[in-house]
Amino acid sequence: MNKLLYTAPFSLEGFSVVPNVVSQSTGTNLAMRVAGMRNMVQLGDILYLKSAKNYTIFKLKDGREIISSKTLKIFEEELLEISNFVRPHRSYLINLEYVDDLYFNCRGGEVLIHDQKIFISRRKAADFRRSYRRYLRTTGQNVSSTIKLKTTIRVS
Repeated sequence: MNKLLYTAPFSLEGFSVVPNVVSQSTGTNLAMRVAGMRNMVQLGDILYLKSAKNYTIFKLKDGREIISSKTLKIFEEELLEISNFVRPHRSYLINLEYVDDLYFNCRGGEVLIHDQKIFISRRKAADFRRSYRRYLRTTGQNVSSTIKLKTTIRVS
């Protein structure tokens, strides 16, 4: 009586294989409610998310801005497993794919994404550097030379 009964062999059809960290942000959709409608936003299209009290503003790479009634913390928890998204400041959650330049100083630093300066808080600067180096390693870039090229230390 303790036999395992089944009628058909197990099939992987209908299941999606989780891609590796590098391609995770390009093939995944994020579902969110905006003004009673359901929008699907590609994670690879998001430059950054900005907090506006109880709302979140999505800045997309095509220049559009989408406003959601969820807080930034909710989106941070949803994107926790995706290594491309990091929170350098309490008001922002950025996609590391679009980091153009970095500046570090004694007060934390700044990230430049499509001509938008985003501050790195002093307390989150070390975690941000670790996350950025991890992201560079997963994308196959040389960490030491890239950090030197993209990082300028300002003496204040």
